[in-house]
Amino acid sequence: MSKDHAIHNENTCDYLLQSGQFNDWVVTTAFYSALHYVCNEIFPLEQNGLIYNNFEIYYRIIFKSNASKKSKHDVIISLVSLYLPMCKRAYMSLFDWCMASRYTNYIVSSQVASNARKDLEHIKRHLSK
Repeated sequence: MSKDHAIHNENTCDYLLQSGQFNDWVVTTAFYSALHYVCNEIFPLEQNGLIYNNFEIYYRIIFKSNASKKSKHDVIISLVSLYLPMCKRAYMSLFDWCMASRYTNYIVSSQVASNARKDLEHIKRHLSK
């Protein structure tokens, strides 16, 4: 996951928001932009004397057994809570709206779309990279 991918998703989010259509995709691109931004911020990660260069390596090593397997989204939420607590509320809102818009109901109000963009901006303000 990269900052370039985060920026690409953010630009797509802005384009869709300005169009006034496809608010479900505004929320989705805002969430996936946030996901890439926070992973870029957290990784590389040093934990217990080991360095994990990216999320995929971290997930594969830490959750290699099916018995302890958590979803990738759950793991990222845990990492955001631990390493970026000031972003947790905004990240969770984006996650919840994205899951609802993608899997439950694609009809999303313009207010929710606008709030999703604001949550993405909140996350970006709290990142150092």
